[in-house]
Amino acid sequence: MFNVIIEHFAYPKAMLLMSTALFILGWLGYFVRCLFTQGGKTLTTLYYPYLLYSFFIMLWISSNAYFQSGWLVEFGASGAILMAKLANVFSYMAFTFAFYFSCRLTSNKPNNRIKLWQSSLMVVVTLFALYVNIIPGHTVRDVTVNAPSDFVIEFGPATPLFFSTLILFTSLTLFNLLGLSRSGDHLKRLKSTYMVIGIIIFMLSTATIHLFVTMVFNDFSFAWLPPALAISEILLMGYAVLCNRFYSWRYLSHLGISFAFTALVYALPMLWLHDWLLFSSHLLASTLWCLLCGLTWKKTWRLCRQCTSLILYGEKSTPVDKIHALVEDFQSSSQQGMSKLATLLNIEQEQTMLVSDATSNELYTTYLAQNDPVLLIEEVEHHLSYSGDQGLDKLREQMTNSKAALILPLFNSQNTLSHLLISPQKHDGSLFANEEISALQRLLKKVQSYIHCERKVKQSQALAKSIAHEMRNPLAQIQLHLEKLDSMVSRSNLSSSLRGEIDKGKDAIYRGGQLIEIILREAEQSSPSSNSLQHYSMVELIESAIESFAYACDQKMARIHFEQQDDFIANVNDTLFGFIVFNLLRNAIHYFDEYPDSRVEIRLEKSNHYNTVYFKDYGPGIEPQIVQRIFDDFFSYQKRGGSGLGLSYCKRVMQVFGGSAKCQSVYGQYTEFSLQFPLVETSQTEQIQTPHRINCGMSPLSAQPKTEFMAPHLNHSDINVLVTDDNPSQRALVKLYLEKLGANVTEAENGQEALDVVLTQPIDIIFMDVQMPIMNGFDATKAIKLHFAELPVIALSGESGEQEVAMITSIMDGRLVKPTTQLILSQTINKWVAAKPEPENTQLNTPPRLNNAFA
Repeated sequence: MFNVIIEHFAYPKAMLLMSTALFILGWLGYFVRCLFTQGGKTLTTLYYPYLLYSFFIMLWISSNAYFQSGWLVEFGASGAILMAKLANVFSYMAFTFAFYFSCRLTSNKPNNRIKLWQSSLMVVVTLFALYVNIIPGHTVRDVTVNAPSDFVIEFGPATPLFFSTLILFTSLTLFNLLGLSRSGDHLKRLKSTYMVIGIIIFMLSTATIHLFVTMVFNDFSFAWLPPALAISEILLMGYAVLCNRFYSWRYLSHLGISFAFTALVYALPMLWLHDWLLFSSHLLASTLWCLLCGLTWKKTWRLCRQCTSLILYGEKSTPVDKIHALVEDFQSSSQQGMSKLATLLNIEQEQTMLVSDATSNELYTTYLAQNDPVLLIEEVEHHLSYSGDQGLDKLREQMTNSKAALILPLFNSQNTLSHLLISPQKHDGSLFANEEISALQRLLKKVQSYIHCERKVKQSQALAKSIAHEMRNPLAQIQLHLEKLDSMVSRSNLSSSLRGEIDKGKDAIYRGGQLIEIILREAEQSSPSSNSLQHYSMVELIESAIESFAYACDQKMARIHFEQQDDFIANVNDTLFGFIVFNLLRNAIHYFDEYPDSRVEIRLEKSNHYNTVYFKDYGPGIEPQIVQRIFDDFFSYQKRGGSGLGLSYCKRVMQVFGGSAKCQSVYGQYTEFSLQFPLVETSQTEQIQTPHRINCGMSPLSAQPKTEFMAPHLNHSDINVLVTDDNPSQRALVKLYLEKLGANVTEAENGQEALDVVLTQPIDIIFMDVQMPIMNGFDATKAIKLHFAELPVIALSGESGEQEVAMITSIMDGRLVKPTTQLILSQTINKWVAAKPEPENTQLNTPPRLNNAFA
């Protein structure tokens, strides 16, 4: 029996149509399975007309396959008439259920019930179609059979009217779907587009061949073509029904054209050399050709894709390729990657977020864990319109309120949800294409480790910043008490040694403040700024740094030897350079106890190309394989408890200075660091003056007591100063210094109080904290400037982040790092109140050890 069927259908057209019918049968099974996995409710309420439509299309294709097979000749005219009428009925039922399906799609009634006139029309026309095809002679009178695929059908008088019903239902279906394309729902519009395209393909082939060619020219040789093309309508409609994400037409065209170009590159030479390659004597040539194709097809495919992309997108890379290329940007910074991603997707950058606290979005995480790993607002609304699920309603409400259109999960190394990528709608209102969603998923899978590590780093940075900021308050309290003790000692006849201890305490507080500033810069991962570079004498810089270093005892101080010959001028920041000296001294002194003969030698060397400072210690030395890693981040050698960031930070600072840092060592003998500085032009140093010293205590170089620095007591009794800070200790310290300078001081705890004071009493200068309750320093400064644009507002804060410093620079008139000093306050008042600001010049600046980097 099977052999007989194979024998009768062993014709190309019959095999093609039967294969199409079997494919549709398999598609229907897949379609039903997908609907049941999605819940199955829509199958009984909406999509069963599509199943019936597809089923009758399959029967119609099968009945047409009969006319291309050997059965046509075997059963003759009688069998052909019966199959022609069955083909008419099957095609009519397919068209009718397509119309019925479109009516249910566009219905606004409960359970998608259709309108009365639609159901009445289908009943009446169906009775007519069945009547004219059952009664003999109305649609098919006779069939002349010559051979398989060679036949002529004689139509009856009712045939034109019957075909008109098919045209009617097709037109009404198209009208419904076009109406759906005008819907405000973007997803429905896109679905209707696929359905309309499928119907147009089917309508044009049917109208052209079944109506025009067969009835006008009486030619049935192409009657098999419309049934074969019917698969396009079934697949396009089914794809639109099942899917809620679609590839863009441009991207599909890009893939299709690229594939065609690549195939032509290899197919055309093979066609040209076809006869030559078939000869057995050219077997080697054929093998080489196949090998050449295998080795070059990847490059050819890439080249064809670039050419196609250039035609369709105007660039060699498609948007998908650009999304994949963002891996390097996410390696640098997730913020940088997100910024470029927002530009590529045409979405609002500020509303595109990577939310690390995924557990707080329980509604999202629950849906993503139980359903699809992608959350789209259009899909939620689509499923909600047919299911009425309250959970989906809450999900839609939350996404709408947060303006979220797309949510993608990110997982950590333990496959636990760690982040959520939340994206708003596109600017033009279009949907996210499927290729974009797939590219995003692949991108996030590649960069999730970078994002996870960056999160850990930011947590550590936040902790370091918090600790550093909190340390400022107790330092300010200690400094305040030391200043009070200093005043008491000045009024009494106590020994000078007590005064020296107080000075050392002040010095230690200053160094602590500078270290806090460095820690904050490292925590912010901000490069040292080159804006505050000035010209200094290198001898003065090094001597000041050596004098300021906290030695454990005088014996260790005596083992530091500084040769002051060959002094040169360097364009540096004194605070940052001081940190370099402190770090090198600390590393060398660390080995003094273990190596009693060790010492530190510091010398200068000038040349025609660059100037160099050498720091040489005679400690344990460094092994040769270690020297090349000595400046790496987090690398520590023979020391415990260090972060391994000191020398790496020194090298970055030297790069800001335009120089470099190098290390040379002989293991077991010595280690020498060389700091190379670029030459300073002579014209820039013509007005250099010898800087004065600001120091206290004993000089380790001269071992002679130095004159204590006292800030000039200015007659500022007519100057009114407002100090604004929410920390009482910080306010009290600044107030103490200002009162020593003779200024009249008013205090405020927050920005609002400062504004009230300015509006009610005369103020000459304001020292303003930044982070305060009720009203912060930025908002207060903006409000004050609206009334008194010329009133100087100086930031007095511990902020060190690039963004905060940039805001201070743009909004306020200057910046002091707290805890500040009496000298800095005096200089600031002189600059902004007591005297007009002088123009900048290139004079050599003194490296004041108590200078808090006023900018």
